[in-house]
Amino acid sequence: MPREGATALVVPLPEADPLLAAVAARFPDAVRPLPAHVTLLYPFLPADALDDRVFAALDEVFADRPPLRVEFAECHRATGFAALLPDPAEGLSELVGELRRRWPDLLPYGGRFGTDVDLHLTVALNTAEATAEAVAREIVPEFTPIRAHLREARLIALQGRWQLRRRFEFTA
Repeated sequence: MPREGATALVVPLPEADPLLAAVAARFPDAVRPLPAHVTLLYPFLPADALDDRVFAALDEVFADRPPLRVEFAECHRATGFAALLPDPAEGLSELVGELRRRWPDLLPYGGRFGTDVDLHLTVALNTAEATAEAVAREIVPEFTPIRAHLREARLIALQGRWQLRRRFEFTA
């Protein structure tokens, strides 16, 4: 469970919101209360550590990045978890690599799943195995493949609820 003041760098994926809405309609506890997104780095720096230097460094990371076209079709499953993997993942992986080079001590998900985590769109999380299996087998196929045009990254902070702190447009 994220702590107050936690931050994350995410890429919004509005094309997948209908999928998450369908999952939430059938299994409300399986979906987090966030719009569809791919996480680039969570946790990022604490909200109270965000300053002009951090914003300038993030501006550099995201400068001259072209919009990305990706497709989400492959469903990955683990216990109580279902996610869609982006194809191609290279453009997003390059962003993660640059973030990790700039902030090498920040491990994805605090290192809970190792030092490298596949980029993904979470569809069901921390749910019963039967629920995750039903999501992957019964709901995901109705909505995939999802073709997306990724145009920005966002820095969000948990301050009562997840709130936007800054947008970084892909404009190259």
